[in-house]
Amino acid sequence: MRVVGSALSVGVVLGHVDSPPTAPSSDVPEPIVFDGRYRLDGVLGHGGMATVHRAHDVLLERDVALKVFPVVHGEDELMRNRAEVLVLAALSHPALVMLYDAGAEQRPDGGQQDYLVMELVDGPTLSERLRRVPLDRAQAARVGRDLAEALAVVHAQGVIHRDIKPGNILLTDPDALEADASGGPAVKLADFGIARLIDGTRLTRTGQTLGTVLYLSPEQARGEALAPSSDIYSLGLVLLECLTGRPAFPGTTTESAVARLISPPHIPDDVDPELAALLTRMTLMTPDERPSADEVATELAALGSPDRTLPLPATHHRRTAAPHAEAPPTDAVPAPPVPTKARRRHPRRALLSAGAALLLTAGGLLVAQQVSASDGPSDAPSYPAVEGRLGTALTELQKSVQP
Repeated sequence: MRVVGSALSVGVVLGHVDSPPTAPSSDVPEPIVFDGRYRLDGVLGHGGMATVHRAHDVLLERDVALKVFPVVHGEDELMRNRAEVLVLAALSHPALVMLYDAGAEQRPDGGQQDYLVMELVDGPTLSERLRRVPLDRAQAARVGRDLAEALAVVHAQGVIHRDIKPGNILLTDPDALEADASGGPAVKLADFGIARLIDGTRLTRTGQTLGTVLYLSPEQARGEALAPSSDIYSLGLVLLECLTGRPAFPGTTTESAVARLISPPHIPDDVDPELAALLTRMTLMTPDERPSADEVATELAALGSPDRTLPLPATHHRRTAAPHAEAPPTDAVPAPPVPTKARRRHPRRALLSAGAALLLTAGGLLVAQQVSASDGPSDAPSYPAVEGRLGTALTELQKSVQP
C-alpha cells in the first residue's frame, strides 16, 4: 500500500525499506537508499518508536525527513490498518507537518519494515527556543493560535494527538516568531506517534497511558478515556511554559503527574489578564468545561491583534494561588449583583456566576485563615448561610482547612 500527497506526521504507519533503520556508519556502504528513492543524509533524532533521518528524494529532488520504524512480527504488532492510515493522512493544515509518502512490504523473514516520508522543517523545536528566553504575549498568542487551528482540523477528523509538548512543536525557521505573522504559521505540530481516534480505535501498539508526563491532562494521568479537551489542557500547559520559561508542574515523574490531579496550574500575576483568563479555562480540571480548539484559536487571534478587544469570561477567570501564598484579607462576601432584564433570560448562569464568586471568596478567607494560624489564635471568620449544593461545598471547604 502507498499513500501519497497526504498531510501530517502520524508517528507510525506502513512502509518498505531496502536496509535496516540504522544510522550510517563507517562499516555501512553509502549511500543508503530506501525504496530506491530516498537517500539518507544523516540522523536528525531518535525516539522510542523510530529514528528520523534527513534524506533526499532523488525522484523529486527535494530534502525530506524519513522516519523509520523497527521490524515487527506477528499480526498483533502491525502498526496501522489501511482505514486508520487514511484517516490520519487526510489531515491537512499549514501548521501540521506534511506526510508525503508511505508504503508497506513484508520482509523475507516474515516481519514488516515501516517508514514515513515527511516534510523537512529546518527550524528548531519550541523546546530549544524556550531554553534561550520565554516568549512575549504576542509570540505566545501566535504559537497558540497556529496550534489551536491545527488541532481544530485534527479533532474534526476524530483524532486526538495525546502528546502536545514543546519538543513536538517545530518552528518553521529560527526567526519565525520574530517574522511578520502574515507570512503563515510560525510553528508546525509533529509526531502523531501515539495518536488515538476519538471513538476509541487503537492507533498505537499499546492502550496504556502515553504522553510526556509534564504535559499530561489530569484524565490522561489517571488513564481515563480521552476527548479532544485533553489536547486543549496540554496546549494550555505549553503556552503557560512559553510565557514563564518553566514547566507548570515540575518535579519527578510521580510528583508532576500527581500535582495536576490536585489543583490547576499556577498562573503568575504578571501574565496578561486576558491571556490568563483563557489559560485558566484551558486547564480546568473538568474536561467538558474547557474551550474547543476553534474557540481557543479565535480568542488567541484576537489577543494577538494590537487593537484587540476581548471580554473576560467571568465564570471561569481565576488565578490559582501559588503554594503557601497568603490570600488578601476579606471582611465580607460581596452580595450578588441585582438582576437586570437581560440577566433574567439566563437565571441559572447568573446563579452559577454568583456561586463561583462566593466559593472563591470563601476559599480566599479559608486559605488566609490557614496561613495565619501559625502566627497565633485568631477568630474564625463568619460565613453566610447558603443552602443546597453550594452550601455543602462551602462547609466541606471550611472543614478541609481548619487546623
